[in-house]
Amino acid sequence: MKGKALFAVGVAVGYVWGSKSWPEVYRRLRGGTEKVLNNPDVQQNVHQATEAVQESVPDILDNLYDAGKKLLEKVETLFPGISAPKSGQDSNSKPTVTTVPTVTSDVISDPALDDSTGADWTDEGGAAPEGPATNTRPRS
Repeated sequence: MKGKALFAVGVAVGYVWGSKSWPEVYRRLRGGTEKVLNNPDVQQNVHQATEAVQESVPDILDNLYDAGKKLLEKVETLFPGISAPKSGQDSNSKPTVTTVPTVTSDVISDPALDDSTGADWTDEGGAAPEGPATNTRPRS
């Protein structure tokens, strides 16, 4: 459904942009869209769909929670002790948080051998006065 809606939007955008009289086409499309969206029947259906989704979300969440619990129980029967605390850990202890040490910034971003103007950079992959430092012949 989402793909069809995106396709329809793409067709509409392509039609508007491809038209020579695009401002008039845009106004007609916008007017038609506003008529549809402001239609009381459409608004009623939108409100009904919103209410249905809001009513079903808690049930869906409960079902997902129950399914997760059942999955965990099955995993524990297949792999006994998988949810037991690791050796040296207390079952009531909180997980430890480790911090990553800060990295010092690279102050020398290009350690060139010779960075003076007009220097030959061919040994560093740069260009020479004759052209690029590659093994290709220059274009004639």
